[in-house]
Amino acid sequence: MDLVQLLRSQARKYRCVQCGESMAECGINVLAQQGNRALVRVTCRSCNDENLLQIIFQTEAPDAAVTAPSVDEGGERVDAPISGDEILELHEILAGHAGPLTELLARR
Repeated sequence: MDLVQLLRSQARKYRCVQCGESMAECGINVLAQQGNRALVRVTCRSCNDENLLQIIFQTEAPDAAVTAPSVDEGGERVDAPISGDEILELHEILAGHAGPLTELLARR
């Protein structure tokens, strides 16, 4: 099963937070994928509400905690996964911004 098929099978279980319609037929666009992580844009077919998701596939047993920073194939340090609070904060920032992304990044 490829990534889009996997995500679509999971999307059937959810409803859009904006309009309440089933996400079974949502648009799924994989923006980037590396290792066990993927950045995905999910768009509600009914109201066109878009959400940006970072998907992290569990590759170890749930009780196998990672205590040291992760390192990618190139030997560079990889930061910890984005927390739920960070996603909510980003959503609030983006919801209040009108204009190009470069303008938003220049302010930070």
